[in-house]
Amino acid sequence: MLVMSAEDETSALEKAEHLARGAALKWASGIFCRPDQLIHLAQYRRREAQRNNSIQSRLKSSLQSYLEGVGHGLAQLHVALSDVRHVQQALSEMRDIWQESDCPLTKLQPIRQLVMEHVQLSVVIQSLPYLHAVPTLIAQSRDLIEKRHLLEAHVTLRDLESLRDGILYRLQKAEASPDSTDVHINDEEADLVQHFFAGVQEVSEELGAMLSSLAKSALGVARSDPSLLVSAIRIIEREEFLDAQEARGSMQQLWRPPGRPKHWKALFLKALEKGVCDRVMALEPLCENLSSADLAKRLKALQGGVVEELQSVVSVLVPCVPPHYDLARGVAFMCHHGIARHLREILSHELPHPALYHVLHWVTTVYPSADMMGHPNFSSEIDVSELGPPIPPEMLEEQLIRYTRCIRACLSQWIHKALEVETSDWMREQEPDKDQDGFYLSGFQHVVMQMLMENVQLAAALGEGMENRLRSASLCEMENCLVWLREALVKYGIEHMKDRTCPTYYTQYLLAIINGCSTLSATISQLQPEESGTAVCRRAAPCLQTSLDKTQKKACHLVLDELQTELQPLFKDIPSRPWLSGSNNVRYICERMEDFSQYLSKARAPVCQFLLAQTERMVTIEYVRSLIHSKFVCRSPGERQQMAHRMALDAEELSITLHTMGMEESTLCVPLIRSLQELFALKDPSLLSLEVSGLMATFPDISEDHVLALLELRGDVTRDLRYTIVTTMHQQALTLPEDYRHIFISVPVPVRAPPFCLHPSSCA
Repeated sequence: MLVMSAEDETSALEKAEHLARGAALKWASGIFCRPDQLIHLAQYRRREAQRNNSIQSRLKSSLQSYLEGVGHGLAQLHVALSDVRHVQQALSEMRDIWQESDCPLTKLQPIRQLVMEHVQLSVVIQSLPYLHAVPTLIAQSRDLIEKRHLLEAHVTLRDLESLRDGILYRLQKAEASPDSTDVHINDEEADLVQHFFAGVQEVSEELGAMLSSLAKSALGVARSDPSLLVSAIRIIEREEFLDAQEARGSMQQLWRPPGRPKHWKALFLKALEKGVCDRVMALEPLCENLSSADLAKRLKALQGGVVEELQSVVSVLVPCVPPHYDLARGVAFMCHHGIARHLREILSHELPHPALYHVLHWVTTVYPSADMMGHPNFSSEIDVSELGPPIPPEMLEEQLIRYTRCIRACLSQWIHKALEVETSDWMREQEPDKDQDGFYLSGFQHVVMQMLMENVQLAAALGEGMENRLRSASLCEMENCLVWLREALVKYGIEHMKDRTCPTYYTQYLLAIINGCSTLSATISQLQPEESGTAVCRRAAPCLQTSLDKTQKKACHLVLDELQTELQPLFKDIPSRPWLSGSNNVRYICERMEDFSQYLSKARAPVCQFLLAQTERMVTIEYVRSLIHSKFVCRSPGERQQMAHRMALDAEELSITLHTMGMEESTLCVPLIRSLQELFALKDPSLLSLEVSGLMATFPDISEDHVLALLELRGDVTRDLRYTIVTTMHQQALTLPEDYRHIFISVPVPVRAPPFCLHPSSCA
């Protein structure tokens, strides 16, 4: 405590007095605020005087009581001090006596030994009646166990164990030193007791083995004699309680009874699991070459065994055990672990992909479904999500990758075989098949697409992740398929060029391939739905469409090459004097085009329109090239007029043919021929610059070389006029529109001899 100084104490008193005066002044001003209240002043003065006297008397009384208590306390402290001094003196005298004595405790050791022997003999004498009955009780316990009177056997066993433990406890208590809590039991005595009670431990083990046997066949016992199973559970519960009690221990318990803890509940559950696994896994041993059908039967039998086991447990076994055992959940985990071990054993074999699919489908779909672990008969007792998958996620992922790899290899083989069949069909001496609309039909793309979609649909049963993985693999294999198809088409075209009479239906089969690509293009989106496609699928789909377009265009080019090969000889005489005089070359060309259109009508739109447009373009290019590469030169104005007239007739005949083929109006061939015809119909050469300007406005890709080659055909264009026309073309250089379809770029121009050059024979 802090001691206040004199100044602080004086200041505190002054402050208290000041506060008291202030409070009194406030009270007086409140009471005597009016003059008429002053008459009561004497009365208030007497009352306050009486109150002060009362307070002072109480203070004096309290102070007197405090002083008396202090005096009494001091008197007691004096007495205590005197007693302590007496005790110190006595202890000092005892210490002196102890130091002068010569080890008196050693003289008491024989007495202590006699006491111990007396205690041991008293224990033996007290236990003799019970010890005499031990062999009989052991035999009786064994007889009760054999007759399955388990509760009576357990009572007898507990009596024997209590007797044994009591004797051991008394022995250790007799051996314990008085000044220590340590336990020291004589080994010979303990061994003698343990040997005498050896049968008790054997009976305990026999009873435990009986309980394990009952647990292993718990379902059969619960059906035939549920009271026996209930008795076994009661015994286990008692022993678990005793195990827990011994584990906790107490301050008075300085030792542990032998044979504890027994852990009979753990043994019961282990035996129960063994019985469950034996019943559920009652399958034939796995063979090396496990077929898909055998594996499907095995998994079906396993599914039925698990469902039957869990239904029996819920309906028969669960009512026989306490709720805290949570037996349905426990048995579900037992089945789960047994199935996991069996599946790992199955997956350790090199399974073919159909068998592997059965396992994966069973694991991902069947196992957690309402047909197995999620069965409604025990769904309220078992949480499927708590069980988890029967194989670890990393192992499942490994098997999914393995399955994907197998499927890709099989798809590649199947596609190669289908392509071999398709290419062999191309050589047949019969027309390709047609669909219900009369279009040529190729089954190759349909077979491949159907094969891919079937595998994707199968993979969908394994989860969205596996479905997307198979979609990606299918897209890649489809792209490979299209690459192989293009290679086959190239070989097909090369073989046909060696002998154009073989195969007979070359063009028809090409059109069938084109139709197949069109059908495939319409169904390719099935492999990659936008709402569920992965990033890999979204990247692969455009590439696949590009590859599909390449394949289709390759077939289209082969078809057009076939037509071009047939038409090229007919263009050699254009222009020529027989052509001017009315040869039938253009008519033959038109007839061949009309025949070709009969094939094109068997192609689906829009490829049919594309082939028609390319046919027109090809005919146009060949016609213009024949004009540009021709050695023919008009000798007179009459021949120029005759040539213009002939070109007009050709344009009209080609227009009629193209309309017959299905084109409503020619946008390239006829307009170009008529535009070129004007170059020859013009009688005044000086107007050629204007005509060339109009030609450039319509066909801006026409070059100077093209124009000069065409003007050579007129035969009347001078060098100065050529220069003027070229200058005009340079001044009128146009930018090609974005949507313009090039035509003259595809027409090669013959290399002209350089000016002022010697005759070619001189350079040889």
